[in-house]
Amino acid sequence: MQELPIHYAEVESIYNQTIGSGYKTLAITSAKAGEGKTTIAQAIVERAQIVGKKVLLVEMNTFNPALSEKLRSIMTEPPTKNSIIPIESKGYSFLPAPTKIQDILQYRESNLLLASIKQWLVNFDCIIFDTSALTSLNQSNIPAEIICEVCEGALLVIEAGTTPANLIQESVEKLKLNKVNLIGSIINDKCNPSLLTELQRETYRLNRLLPNLMVKLRKKLASLVLLNISV
Repeated sequence: MQELPIHYAEVESIYNQTIGSGYKTLAITSAKAGEGKTTIAQAIVERAQIVGKKVLLVEMNTFNPALSEKLRSIMTEPPTKNSIIPIESKGYSFLPAPTKIQDILQYRESNLLLASIKQWLVNFDCIIFDTSALTSLNQSNIPAEIICEVCEGALLVIEAGTTPANLIQESVEKLKLNKVNLIGSIINDKCNPSLLTELQRETYRLNRLLPNLMVKLRKKLASLVLLNISV
């Protein structure tokens, strides 16, 4: 899982339209697994805490708890049942994904989840939820649409060029059915490079023969705004 620098213009835009606009609870979801929602969630959390907000990051992805695994090594204290862990090196707090079936079943109930959120907001300015994918179905899963429903807003992450249209449509319909406030969609174009990136990549093939010329060519290509379009 890669980290997204918080100074990126894209992160700033997402933050300004969500937590920066007054949202206190926000769910980050996706149509399928591996689209980058966890990376987005972490970037928004870190952007919020930079301006002094007390932020709680909640992982509800029991299918693939990537955050719990990644942050376990830097937790200042071992997690216990439903315990919120301060991540001092990052400046925010974290609630790991539940592992016991009784806890999972509790979070599947909208009214019980809302009660937990109300309690958490006593100590935190905002809460970011990293959910499972909307089309992930298994017996130990907490349906993403339930979490999105109880939040003030939700963001749908879509990986350009890889996510099938039918999964996107299915995901949007689930959110509509649960009357979710879908703030917007985030297009992850990591597999959809710009024309500039592709041309610059090709120049490295001639690096051994014409290294100086290739450096100049890459700089020239970078100055051409027309090439900074997705292909």
